[in-house]
Amino acid sequence: MTTPVFDVAKAQRILVIKLDEAGDFILGTPFLRGLRASAPGARIVLAVRPEVGDLAAPCPHVDAVIAPIPKDGGGIDFRAVSPGGLAVFAEAYRAGFDLTVVPRYDFDRHGATTFAANSRGRVVVGFSETVTPWKAEGNTGFDRAYSHVLAPPPGRHEVEQALSLLEFVGGRPDGTAVELYLTDEDWAEAARLVGATGPFLAVAPGAASGRRVYPVERLAEVVAAVAGERRVVVLGTGAERTAAAVLEAALPGRVIDLTGRTGLRTAAAVIGRAEGLIAMDSAPAHMGAAMVVPVAVFSCHPEGGDPDHYHAPERFRPWSDRALVLRPKTAVPPCTASCSAGEPHCIAAIDPDAAARAIAALLAKGCRP
Repeated sequence: MTTPVFDVAKAQRILVIKLDEAGDFILGTPFLRGLRASAPGARIVLAVRPEVGDLAAPCPHVDAVIAPIPKDGGGIDFRAVSPGGLAVFAEAYRAGFDLTVVPRYDFDRHGATTFAANSRGRVVVGFSETVTPWKAEGNTGFDRAYSHVLAPPPGRHEVEQALSLLEFVGGRPDGTAVELYLTDEDWAEAARLVGATGPFLAVAPGAASGRRVYPVERLAEVVAAVAGERRVVVLGTGAERTAAAVLEAALPGRVIDLTGRTGLRTAAAVIGRAEGLIAMDSAPAHMGAAMVVPVAVFSCHPEGGDPDHYHAPERFRPWSDRALVLRPKTAVPPCTASCSAGEPHCIAAIDPDAAARAIAALLAKGCRP
């Protein structure tokens, strides 16, 4: 075990900078829960991207949530995400943070390191720029922003890496389950949107990049094969409306299209009411893990691919023993270590019939542990 560089239990003010995606936030929730358990008397401020504010705002493990927004020409504006968040942040900033921590293992592309360097933290801790080749190339010199950097061994899941950073600052993990924080209003809105007629499957056909999207015609084959008599609720942004239409054509009269109609927490509540979720390597898959439903994920990362790659399920699979990852057997040339195409490529090699059988077996185990 790495010797701690700080005694977090003595901290009065802590800043956690988590400027990445919604799925990364969910994978970071065991870190936040453990940090609170380790520093029960501290004021903890959490900084997230505005797009993640919907998920982060109700987090019970922090005292304030803010969103830093870069200004044109330099500098940062701040927006309150939780009520009174800016006042809590301003007070802590003026006094100085005892600890600033950046639990982002891989490449920093959203300015977390710059924010950390200017946070007035007495101790500033994060993962070293050397932990992955692309971080070493793209974040050269970033280690100078930190008072202490951690370079844990590769090959571990992101949840485990974040918890190693917690131990590095003298904290103790408080379990490893991921979680989300939904309100009664979130659950009520989900019930209103879905209705009360019979069980359903949730399907999230979108992802941040084309290479991570299973072709919708094949997805429709899979969903039609496993849905049985269930309804199908399609979730995503407005960009997934075309995919929803393809699914509706495959299951006429049984699809509820919620694409572009929900915030992140409402979508999570819908998933929490489902008998299972079929998704891509994207935030809804991690929502399913947090909601403790069976999750089937289509991944573009081939079997035998680089386990430390930023597509690798070894690092980013939903953190749940009820998750199934569907992967191509091999990379499709010219891809090797992982898929590098700009559109569905390696992922398209996943056989729909085999995928349907595997998902049906997952769902047959039941929707709750």
